[in-house]
Amino acid sequence: MKRVAKLIKFPIDLVVEIEKYQKENYISSFSGAVYELIRKGLNK
Repeated sequence: MKRVAKLIKFPIDLVVEIEKYQKENYISSFSGAVYELIRKGLNK
């Protein structure tokens, strides 16, 4: 999969929620958690 680097700044409350999701779902990286949440949101 080809990747493109993008720099974004997250609000701290969103970071806390993403990290919580990451831990609850045993996802090894913050980026992985963000990817999964984006995919879920796009597949509604």
